[in-house]
Amino acid sequence: MVSSVLKAISVGAVAALAGIVAATLGIIAIFLFAIFGALVGAITGWIVSMAPIIGPLVTDGFRSFGVSSPSLPAIGAALGFVAGFFKSSGSGRN
Repeated sequence: MVSSVLKAISVGAVAALAGIVAATLGIIAIFLFAIFGALVGAITGWIVSMAPIIGPLVTDGFRSFGVSSPSLPAIGAALGFVAGFFKSSGSGRN
């Protein structure tokens, strides 16, 4: 009886430790996705700023909203960071 109780306690401790590790890895993954989103957003903002027609058009659009000196890579990085926290489940209803 005592050995089965100790075995149950050790199995429960391993399961709890596995849950803690899984939760920690999930939180780290969320922040890695956000950092990756910031990187992609910055690269995309830089590409848009280099485009001859779209770059000035987007920059003027941000100026019309009150942004005094818009940096498209910085804006892209900020938007990519925020968007990195949102993940599609891939099972949407149509």
